[in-house]
Amino acid sequence: MRRSIQRELNDFFGKLNGSDYSIRQVTKSAFSQARSKLKYQAFIELSNSAVDYFYSSAPYLLWDKHRILACDGSTIMLPSSVDIGTEFEPTGFGPGAAAQRSVAKISLLYDVLNLVTLNAKIDTFKEHEITLLKTQLSEVKFMPDDILLLDRGYPSIGLLYELQHRSIGFCVRLKDNWWKEVNTMLEAKQKDKIVTFTLPKKDSELQNIFSGKTNTVTVRLVVIELEDGKKEILCTSLMDAEKYTADSLKQLYHLRWGIEEAYKLFKVRADIESFSGMSALSVRQDFYAGIFAMNACAVLNFPIEQKVREESKGSTDKYAKKVNQTNAFSLVRECMIGVFIKKKIKCFLISFDEILTKTTEAIRPNRSFPRNHKQKKPKSMNYRKM
Repeated sequence: MRRSIQRELNDFFGKLNGSDYSIRQVTKSAFSQARSKLKYQAFIELSNSAVDYFYSSAPYLLWDKHRILACDGSTIMLPSSVDIGTEFEPTGFGPGAAAQRSVAKISLLYDVLNLVTLNAKIDTFKEHEITLLKTQLSEVKFMPDDILLLDRGYPSIGLLYELQHRSIGFCVRLKDNWWKEVNTMLEAKQKDKIVTFTLPKKDSELQNIFSGKTNTVTVRLVVIELEDGKKEILCTSLMDAEKYTADSLKQLYHLRWGIEEAYKLFKVRADIESFSGMSALSVRQDFYAGIFAMNACAVLNFPIEQKVREESKGSTDKYAKKVNQTNAFSLVRECMIGVFIKKKIKCFLISFDEILTKTTEAIRPNRSFPRNHKQKKPKSMNYRKM
Protein backbone atom coordinates (compact mmCIF):
# COMPACT_ATOMS: atom_id res chain seq x y z
CA MET A 1 0.00 0.00 0.00
CA ARG A 2 1.63 3.20 -1.19
CA ARG A 3 -1.58 5.27 -1.14
CA SER A 4 -5.01 5.15 0.46
CA ILE A 5 -7.20 2.11 -0.19
CA GLN A 6 -9.73 4.13 -2.20
CA ARG A 7 -7.07 5.58 -4.51
CA GLU A 8 -5.58 2.14 -5.04
CA LEU A 9 -9.02 0.72 -5.87
CA ASN A 10 -9.80 3.54 -8.29
CA ASP A 11 -6.48 3.04 -10.05
CA PHE A 12 -6.97 -0.75 -10.15
CA PHE A 13 -10.39 -0.57 -11.80
CA GLY A 14 -9.18 2.11 -14.18
CA LYS A 15 -6.48 -0.26 -15.44
CA LEU A 16 -8.90 -3.19 -15.41
CA ASN A 17 -11.30 -1.34 -17.72
CA GLY A 18 -8.56 -0.04 -19.99
CA SER A 19 -9.17 3.57 -18.98
CA ASP A 20 -6.62 6.37 -19.14
CA TYR A 21 -7.71 7.53 -15.70
CA SER A 22 -8.93 6.13 -12.39
CA ILE A 23 -12.51 4.88 -12.02
CA ARG A 24 -14.50 4.79 -8.79
CA GLN A 25 -16.32 1.49 -9.15
CA VAL A 26 -15.87 -0.10 -5.71
CA THR A 27 -15.81 1.61 -2.33
CA LYS A 28 -13.19 0.88 0.31
CA SER A 29 -15.97 -0.34 2.63
CA ALA A 30 -17.10 -2.95 0.10
CA PHE A 31 -13.50 -4.01 -0.43
CA SER A 32 -12.87 -4.40 3.31
CA GLN A 33 -16.02 -6.50 3.72
CA ALA A 34 -15.07 -8.73 0.81
CA ARG A 35 -11.49 -9.31 1.94
CA SER A 36 -12.69 -10.38 5.40
CA LYS A 37 -14.02 -13.53 3.67
CA LEU A 38 -10.68 -14.34 2.00
CA LYS A 39 -8.43 -16.81 3.81
CA TYR A 40 -4.78 -15.80 3.90
CA GLN A 41 -3.89 -19.47 3.30
CA ALA A 42 -4.84 -18.91 -0.36
CA PHE A 43 -1.61 -16.95 -0.86
CA ILE A 44 0.39 -19.70 0.85
CA GLU A 45 -1.03 -22.26 -1.60
CA LEU A 46 -0.31 -19.98 -4.58
CA SER A 47 3.25 -19.47 -3.39
CA ASN A 48 3.80 -23.19 -2.80
CA SER A 49 2.46 -23.97 -6.28
CA ALA A 50 4.91 -21.50 -7.83
CA VAL A 51 7.82 -23.00 -5.84
CA ASP A 52 6.87 -26.61 -6.73
CA TYR A 53 6.54 -25.71 -10.42
CA PHE A 54 9.92 -23.98 -10.41
CA TYR A 55 11.85 -26.91 -8.94
CA SER A 56 10.10 -29.45 -11.17
CA SER A 57 10.64 -27.47 -14.39
CA ALA A 58 13.65 -25.11 -14.16
CA PRO A 59 17.38 -25.96 -14.32
CA TYR A 60 17.79 -24.37 -10.91
CA LEU A 61 21.21 -23.38 -9.60
CA LEU A 62 23.30 -25.49 -7.21
CA TRP A 63 26.53 -25.04 -5.28
CA ASP A 64 28.51 -28.14 -6.19
CA LYS A 65 25.58 -30.59 -6.03
CA HIS A 66 23.81 -28.82 -3.19
CA ARG A 67 20.77 -26.58 -3.03
CA ILE A 68 21.76 -23.76 -0.66
CA LEU A 69 19.08 -22.60 1.76
CA ALA A 70 19.25 -19.99 4.49
CA CYS A 71 16.91 -19.16 7.34
CA ASP A 72 16.79 -15.95 9.29
CA GLY A 73 14.32 -14.07 11.44
CA SER A 74 13.31 -10.43 11.59
CA THR A 75 10.56 -8.18 12.92
CA ILE A 76 7.94 -5.96 11.31
CA MET A 77 5.96 -3.13 12.85
CA LEU A 78 2.18 -3.55 12.70
CA PRO A 79 -0.62 -0.97 12.66
CA SER A 80 -2.23 -0.12 15.99
CA SER A 81 -5.74 -1.53 16.38
CA VAL A 82 -7.73 -3.56 18.89
CA ASP A 83 -7.96 -6.60 16.59
CA ILE A 84 -4.25 -6.64 15.79
CA GLY A 85 -3.37 -6.06 19.44
CA THR A 86 -5.46 -9.08 20.44
CA GLU A 87 -3.55 -11.47 18.18
CA PHE A 88 -0.17 -9.71 18.23
CA GLU A 89 0.24 -8.61 21.84
CA PRO A 90 1.73 -5.10 22.04
CA THR A 91 5.31 -4.75 23.25
CA GLY A 92 6.75 -1.83 25.19
CA PHE A 93 9.32 0.48 23.59
CA GLY A 94 11.17 3.59 24.66
CA PRO A 95 11.98 4.85 28.17
CA GLY A 96 10.36 2.59 30.72
CA ALA A 97 8.74 0.64 27.86
CA ALA A 98 5.92 3.17 28.01
CA ALA A 99 5.15 3.19 24.27
CA GLN A 100 3.10 0.13 23.31
CA ARG A 101 3.33 -1.19 19.76
CA SER A 102 2.32 -4.45 18.08
CA VAL A 103 5.33 -6.12 16.48
CA ALA A 104 5.45 -9.42 14.61
CA LYS A 105 8.33 -11.90 14.44
CA ILE A 106 8.85 -13.29 10.93
CA SER A 107 11.05 -16.04 9.52
CA LEU A 108 11.99 -16.85 5.92
CA LEU A 109 13.51 -20.10 4.64
CA TYR A 110 15.11 -18.97 1.41
CA ASP A 111 17.00 -20.44 -1.57
CA VAL A 112 19.87 -17.94 -1.84
CA LEU A 113 20.96 -18.97 -5.34
CA ASN A 114 17.53 -19.10 -6.98
CA LEU A 115 15.91 -16.31 -4.91
CA VAL A 116 12.92 -18.47 -3.99
CA THR A 117 11.22 -18.40 -0.56
CA LEU A 118 10.36 -21.99 0.35
CA ASN A 119 8.54 -21.12 3.56
CA ALA A 120 7.57 -18.01 5.53
CA LYS A 121 6.16 -17.58 9.02
CA ILE A 122 4.67 -14.65 10.91
CA ASP A 123 3.98 -14.85 14.64
CA THR A 124 3.99 -12.79 17.81
CA PHE A 125 7.06 -10.82 18.87
CA LYS A 126 7.68 -13.14 21.84
CA GLU A 127 7.99 -16.21 19.60
CA HIS A 128 11.65 -17.15 19.17
CA GLU A 129 13.09 -17.46 15.66
CA ILE A 130 14.42 -20.93 16.53
CA THR A 131 10.86 -22.09 17.31
CA LEU A 132 9.70 -20.76 13.94
CA LEU A 133 12.59 -22.53 12.20
CA LYS A 134 11.70 -25.87 13.79
CA THR A 135 8.14 -25.49 12.50
CA GLN A 136 9.49 -24.73 9.05
CA LEU A 137 11.74 -27.80 9.11
CA SER A 138 8.63 -30.00 9.39
CA GLU A 139 6.78 -28.19 6.57
CA VAL A 140 9.42 -27.83 3.84
CA LYS A 141 10.12 -30.57 1.28
CA PHE A 142 13.89 -30.86 1.61
CA MET A 143 16.04 -32.48 -1.05
CA PRO A 144 18.76 -35.06 -0.21
CA ASP A 145 21.73 -32.71 -0.72
CA ASP A 146 20.31 -29.51 0.76
CA ILE A 147 22.56 -27.37 2.95
CA LEU A 148 21.05 -24.97 5.48
CA LEU A 149 22.99 -21.82 6.41
CA LEU A 150 22.35 -20.24 9.83
CA ASP A 151 23.91 -17.33 11.71
CA ARG A 152 25.16 -17.24 15.31
CA GLY A 153 21.71 -16.81 16.83
CA TYR A 154 20.50 -20.30 15.91
CA PRO A 155 22.96 -23.10 16.80
CA SER A 156 22.31 -25.47 19.69
CA ILE A 157 23.28 -29.09 20.15
CA GLY A 158 19.60 -30.02 19.98
CA LEU A 159 19.14 -28.23 16.64
CA LEU A 160 22.28 -29.83 15.17
CA TYR A 161 20.98 -33.22 16.32
CA GLU A 162 17.60 -32.56 14.70
CA LEU A 163 19.15 -31.43 11.41
CA GLN A 164 21.33 -34.55 11.31
CA HIS A 165 18.38 -36.88 11.89
CA ARG A 166 16.29 -35.06 9.29
CA SER A 167 19.21 -35.61 6.85
CA ILE A 168 19.57 -31.86 6.29
CA GLY A 169 23.12 -30.66 5.67
CA PHE A 170 24.20 -27.50 7.46
CA CYS A 171 26.85 -24.84 7.79
CA VAL A 172 26.29 -22.57 10.78
CA ARG A 173 28.37 -19.95 12.51
CA LEU A 174 29.10 -20.45 16.22
CA LYS A 175 29.71 -17.93 18.97
CA ASP A 176 33.37 -18.25 19.91
CA ASN A 177 32.78 -17.21 23.53
CA TRP A 178 29.88 -19.56 24.22
CA TRP A 179 30.90 -23.02 22.99
CA LYS A 180 33.46 -24.74 25.24
CA GLU A 181 34.76 -26.90 22.40
CA VAL A 182 35.35 -23.81 20.28
CA ASN A 183 37.33 -22.06 23.01
CA THR A 184 39.43 -25.19 23.53
CA MET A 185 40.06 -25.39 19.81
CA LEU A 186 41.11 -21.73 19.58
CA GLU A 187 43.43 -22.03 22.58
CA ALA A 188 45.13 -25.00 20.92
CA LYS A 189 45.38 -22.97 17.67
CA GLN A 190 43.56 -25.70 15.75
CA LYS A 191 41.76 -24.71 12.55
CA ASP A 192 39.93 -27.86 11.46
CA LYS A 193 38.56 -30.46 13.84
CA ILE A 194 35.92 -33.19 14.09
CA VAL A 195 33.94 -32.84 17.33
CA THR A 196 31.22 -34.98 18.92
CA PHE A 197 28.61 -33.24 21.07
CA THR A 198 26.44 -35.07 23.60
CA LEU A 199 22.74 -34.25 23.58
CA PRO A 200 21.89 -32.33 26.80
CA LYS A 201 19.17 -33.65 29.11
CA LYS A 202 16.78 -30.83 28.19
CA ASP A 203 16.76 -32.13 24.58
CA SER A 204 16.64 -35.86 25.44
CA GLU A 205 13.09 -36.18 24.03
CA LEU A 206 14.59 -35.71 20.54
CA GLN A 207 15.89 -39.28 20.75
CA ASN A 208 12.31 -40.53 20.96
CA ILE A 209 11.01 -38.14 18.30
CA PHE A 210 13.62 -39.17 15.73
CA SER A 211 14.16 -42.73 16.98
CA GLY A 212 17.81 -41.93 17.55
CA LYS A 213 20.08 -44.83 18.46
CA THR A 214 22.63 -42.43 19.91
CA ASN A 215 22.53 -39.27 21.99
CA THR A 216 25.47 -37.66 20.18
CA VAL A 217 25.97 -35.60 17.06
CA THR A 218 29.29 -35.40 15.20
CA VAL A 219 30.20 -32.23 13.32
CA ARG A 220 33.21 -30.50 11.81
CA LEU A 221 34.49 -27.20 13.21
CA VAL A 222 36.50 -24.90 10.93
CA VAL A 223 38.18 -21.60 11.85
CA ILE A 224 37.97 -18.99 9.10
CA GLU A 225 40.27 -15.96 9.05
CA LEU A 226 38.35 -12.82 8.02
CA GLU A 227 39.79 -9.79 6.22
CA ASP A 228 39.51 -7.63 9.36
CA GLY A 229 41.58 -10.11 11.39
CA LYS A 230 38.62 -11.61 13.25
CA LYS A 231 37.97 -15.33 13.34
CA GLU A 232 34.75 -16.96 12.18
CA ILE A 233 33.96 -20.45 13.50
CA LEU A 234 31.83 -22.58 11.20
CA CYS A 235 30.13 -25.80 12.23
CA THR A 236 29.21 -28.04 9.32
CA SER A 237 28.02 -31.49 8.35
CA LEU A 238 30.43 -31.46 5.37
CA MET A 239 33.17 -33.74 6.71
CA ASP A 240 35.40 -34.11 3.63
CA ALA A 241 38.23 -31.65 4.36
CA GLU A 242 39.87 -32.22 0.96
CA LYS A 243 36.72 -31.47 -1.02
CA TYR A 244 35.29 -28.81 1.28
CA THR A 245 38.31 -26.72 2.22
CA ALA A 246 38.28 -23.75 4.57
CA ASP A 247 38.18 -21.39 1.56
CA SER A 248 35.22 -23.19 0.00
CA LEU A 249 33.34 -23.16 3.31
CA LYS A 250 34.05 -19.44 3.63
CA GLN A 251 32.54 -18.97 0.18
CA LEU A 252 29.60 -21.17 1.13
CA TYR A 253 28.75 -19.28 4.31
CA HIS A 254 29.10 -15.96 2.49
CA LEU A 255 26.14 -17.03 0.34
CA ARG A 256 23.98 -16.53 3.44
CA TRP A 257 24.02 -12.82 2.62
CA GLY A 258 21.40 -13.63 -0.01
CA ILE A 259 18.68 -13.82 2.65
CA GLU A 260 19.65 -10.36 3.89
CA GLU A 261 19.06 -9.11 0.35
CA ALA A 262 15.70 -10.91 0.35
CA TYR A 263 14.68 -9.08 3.52
CA LYS A 264 15.77 -5.78 1.97
CA LEU A 265 13.54 -6.44 -1.04
CA PHE A 266 10.64 -7.59 1.13
CA LYS A 267 10.76 -4.98 3.89
CA VAL A 268 12.23 -1.94 2.13
CA ARG A 269 11.57 -2.19 -1.61
CA ALA A 270 8.18 -3.90 -1.31
CA ASP A 271 7.48 -1.81 1.82
CA ILE A 272 5.61 -4.66 3.51
CA GLU A 273 5.05 -2.59 6.67
CA SER A 274 2.68 -0.27 4.76
CA PHE A 275 -0.25 -2.57 5.50
CA SER A 276 -3.58 -2.20 3.71
CA GLY A 277 -5.82 -2.96 6.69
CA MET A 278 -6.28 -2.67 10.42
CA SER A 279 -7.11 -6.29 11.21
CA ALA A 280 -4.92 -9.28 12.03
CA LEU A 281 -6.34 -11.04 8.96
CA SER A 282 -5.29 -8.18 6.67
CA VAL A 283 -1.78 -8.31 8.14
CA ARG A 284 -1.47 -12.01 7.29
CA GLN A 285 -3.01 -11.45 3.85
CA ASP A 286 -0.52 -8.70 3.02
CA PHE A 287 2.40 -10.71 4.42
CA TYR A 288 1.74 -13.89 2.43
CA ALA A 289 0.65 -11.98 -0.68
CA GLY A 290 4.06 -10.27 -0.55
CA ILE A 291 5.81 -13.65 -0.33
CA PHE A 292 3.81 -14.92 -3.32
CA ALA A 293 4.72 -11.80 -5.33
CA MET A 294 8.42 -12.32 -4.52
CA ASN A 295 8.26 -15.95 -5.65
CA ALA A 296 6.36 -15.05 -8.82
CA CYS A 297 9.08 -12.49 -9.55
CA ALA A 298 11.86 -15.04 -8.89
CA VAL A 299 10.30 -17.64 -11.20
CA LEU A 300 9.67 -15.15 -14.03
CA ASN A 301 13.07 -13.55 -13.59
CA PHE A 302 15.13 -16.77 -13.47
CA PRO A 303 15.67 -17.39 -17.24
CA ILE A 304 16.47 -13.71 -17.84
CA GLU A 305 18.97 -13.70 -14.98
CA GLN A 306 20.75 -16.71 -16.46
CA LYS A 307 20.81 -15.14 -19.92
CA VAL A 308 22.29 -11.89 -18.57
CA ARG A 309 24.99 -13.71 -16.63
CA GLU A 310 25.93 -15.89 -19.61
CA GLU A 311 26.20 -12.86 -21.89
CA SER A 312 28.35 -11.01 -19.35
CA LYS A 313 30.89 -13.87 -19.34
CA GLY A 314 31.95 -13.03 -22.89
CA SER A 315 31.84 -9.27 -22.31
CA THR A 316 34.85 -6.99 -21.95
CA ASP A 317 33.18 -5.13 -19.06
CA LYS A 318 35.12 -4.94 -15.80
CA TYR A 319 32.34 -6.61 -13.79
CA ALA A 320 29.83 -9.34 -14.51
CA LYS A 321 26.19 -8.28 -14.74
CA LYS A 322 22.98 -9.32 -13.01
CA VAL A 323 19.33 -8.32 -13.16
CA ASN A 324 18.17 -5.48 -10.93
CA GLN A 325 15.82 -7.32 -8.54
CA THR A 326 14.05 -4.15 -7.39
CA ASN A 327 13.21 -3.30 -10.98
CA ALA A 328 12.03 -6.87 -11.63
CA PHE A 329 9.76 -6.86 -8.57
CA SER A 330 8.31 -3.50 -9.56
CA LEU A 331 7.50 -4.74 -13.07
CA VAL A 332 5.78 -7.86 -11.73
CA ARG A 333 3.60 -5.78 -9.41
CA GLU A 334 2.63 -3.39 -12.19
CA CYS A 335 1.69 -6.20 -14.59
CA MET A 336 -0.44 -8.33 -12.23
CA ILE A 337 -3.69 -7.16 -13.87
CA GLY A 338 -2.50 -7.85 -17.40
CA VAL A 339 -1.06 -11.29 -16.57
CA PHE A 340 -3.50 -12.76 -14.03
CA ILE A 341 -6.77 -11.15 -15.13
CA LYS A 342 -6.46 -10.16 -18.79
CA LYS A 343 -4.19 -13.15 -19.57
CA LYS A 344 -1.82 -11.05 -21.70
CA ILE A 345 1.05 -13.31 -20.76
CA LYS A 346 3.09 -13.37 -23.96
CA CYS A 347 3.16 -9.57 -24.26
CA PHE A 348 4.26 -9.26 -20.67
CA LEU A 349 7.05 -11.82 -20.99
CA ILE A 350 8.46 -10.09 -24.08
CA SER A 351 8.37 -6.69 -22.37
CA PHE A 352 9.70 -8.14 -19.10
CA ASP A 353 12.64 -9.74 -20.90
CA GLU A 354 13.48 -6.61 -22.87
CA ILE A 355 13.34 -4.19 -19.92
CA LEU A 356 15.29 -6.36 -17.47
CA THR A 357 17.97 -7.18 -20.03
CA LYS A 358 18.56 -3.46 -20.57
CA THR A 359 18.55 -2.49 -16.88
CA THR A 360 21.26 -4.68 -15.39
CA GLU A 361 23.71 -3.80 -12.64
CA ALA A 362 27.32 -4.75 -11.98
CA ILE A 363 28.29 -7.48 -9.53
CA ARG A 364 30.98 -5.90 -7.35
CA PRO A 365 32.62 -8.60 -5.19
CA ASN A 366 33.97 -8.19 -1.66
CA ARG A 367 31.93 -5.12 -0.81
CA SER A 368 30.79 -4.61 2.78
CA PHE A 369 28.68 -2.02 4.54
CA PRO A 370 28.13 -1.43 8.27
CA ARG A 371 24.57 -2.06 9.43
CA ASN A 372 22.37 0.83 10.44
CA HIS A 373 20.74 -0.09 13.74
CA LYS A 374 18.89 3.22 14.12
CA GLN A 375 15.35 2.74 15.43
CA LYS A 376 12.88 3.54 12.67
CA LYS A 377 9.58 5.31 13.12
CA PRO A 378 6.41 3.21 12.75
CA LYS A 379 4.34 3.56 9.59
CA SER A 380 1.32 5.85 9.83
CA MET A 381 -2.02 4.47 8.68
CA ASN A 382 -3.57 7.97 8.64
CA TYR A 383 -1.43 9.76 6.08
CA ARG A 384 -0.63 8.21 2.71
CA LYS A 385 1.27 9.50 -0.27
CA MET A 386 -0.82 10.83 -3.13
